Amino acid sequence: MKRGCFIEELVERGVARLEELAAACGVSRSHAYRLAARLEALGLAVREGGVVRVADPELLQLLKRVKSKFSLAELLAPKALELLECAADRLTLEAAAARTGLSRSGLSSRLARLRGLGAVKVEGGRLAIADPDVAELVERLRARRAALIVEPYAEILYAGRYIVKRVPAGAPARGAPTGFTALRRFSIDIASGYDYYVQPEGEVGPEEAIVHALLAARSRYERTLAAVAYAKLSKTLNPAKLVAAARGTPVLALVLELGDYASGLPTEHSDLFLPWDEFRQLARLYGVEAKPAPPLAKVTEALAEAGRLLTERVECYALGGLALVLEGVKEATRDVDLAVLDERSFKLLLSALRSAGFELPAEAEPKGAAVLERGDVRVDLFLAEVAGARITEAMAKRAARSIAYGRLVVKVLSLGDVAFLKAVSGRERDLEDLARIARRGLDWRVLLEDALSQEEPGRFALAVLQALEALEEAHGIAPPRRLKSRLRREAAAHLVKKAVEEGCGSPEEVSALTGLPLGEVRKLMREMGLT
Repeated sequence: MKRGCFIEELVERGVARLEELAAACGVSRSHAYRLAARLEALGLAVREGGVVRVADPELLQLLKRVKSKFSLAELLAPKALELLECAADRLTLEAAAARTGLSRSGLSSRLARLRGLGAVKVEGGRLAIADPDVAELVERLRARRAALIVEPYAEILYAGRYIVKRVPAGAPARGAPTGFTALRRFSIDIASGYDYYVQPEGEVGPEEAIVHALLAARSRYERTLAAVAYAKLSKTLNPAKLVAAARGTPVLALVLELGDYASGLPTEHSDLFLPWDEFRQLARLYGVEAKPAPPLAKVTEALAEAGRLLTERVECYALGGLALVLEGVKEATRDVDLAVLDERSFKLLLSALRSAGFELPAEAEPKGAAVLERGDVRVDLFLAEVAGARITEAMAKRAARSIAYGRLVVKVLSLGDVAFLKAVSGRERDLEDLARIARRGLDWRVLLEDALSQEEPGRFALAVLQALEALEEAHGIAPPRRLKSRLRREAAAHLVKKAVEEGCGSPEEVSALTGLPLGEVRKLMREMGLT
């Protein structure tokens, strides 16, 4: 209440001495000093000797408009302001909980209060600010806080959980080099009159550098340069790390589309990049030969040739991009993903593909999986499992459609099963395909059934849950709550079990390692007999 009185009094007066504000709110001068310091840290106030004033006249007028409709004390409470920033960024509830560190119950109670005030609303599973003055206030405060900690000559390009900025080339700056500057470390020397930094300083690998480059980009050309970097580094990037770096930022959807854009496939945000032919020319300048995804006719021709060369009938399962193309969900795919269920079929199909002119990039003879290439057609051949997930009997039964290419019979996995395999792979382009399937119509129950049918159901439940959270954040596609609740429980049990196996003996230790609420950990450990 005293904090609320302080900000209300300051806005009412515009400028006042600390003693006056302390007397009006019934606090000591030292307490008033701490309250003023917090307002200054928020970008709301400026202290000059013993005088405190609202930072600028425009901000004062904005605060008065907000004050006429809301309690400033409630809006500017620490976690409330964090949630308002989450709403300004249009985060999902899960992403907001992750950013603020709030438990589900804590998030719900604070959101209920903000929604009751009329400051925040939820639209399509995403938070949004309901009042334009509150939205303007949040952005002004964010910009002022960022300006307080960067160099006067720095330009702030993004301010959220961290700041991405640029300074004139060669100028000293706090933070870690990132974006187009950091990409030079990975053999992508992009000429620029600026150096780019992330603040506060943290680890910047190629994944973070690409995400920060997209956040810093101010033109279609610069976004396309980021896509060129992605194409050049794609074989060494950690897909999960790339997606994690983009979570909670406005470029997550762009990151998920990079694979398709680099393959010449249509994307939802293609207008934010240069046309693909210009991307291809730009990529050549950096030693990248961009190839469009082959048309279905070319893939069909390759499968038919392999089918003619087979010495006996072989059944395989189309999954991934090929299944989506055959089902009309996607126009083309760079990777032809096929799976067989027994070792003999694997050896027969591998031999036929090699006889058809496909080559193995690696020298070692493949066992459980193989990647073969012929021109612009690439075949990924799997034996019984993909990304650690088994092709189960239920999956095989749901593959109702089959196509014969000579002695090669290709059975098409159901869209639900393809969605599961896409979810557990963790690759950014697979998450974009997951969005395509969801828009087409997805039996969400299959995702849970497939996860629970694996040898480590909790591990796969966690992978599916993380994929669905990214899907919801990037595209606003919300899966059923009951599905997420069940996946979350299975994933939590898996995390608890792993923590105990790693030596955590008490619920407190498990909670600290996993980030799960202590009460939930205690309950799970009792149910699992781990206490």
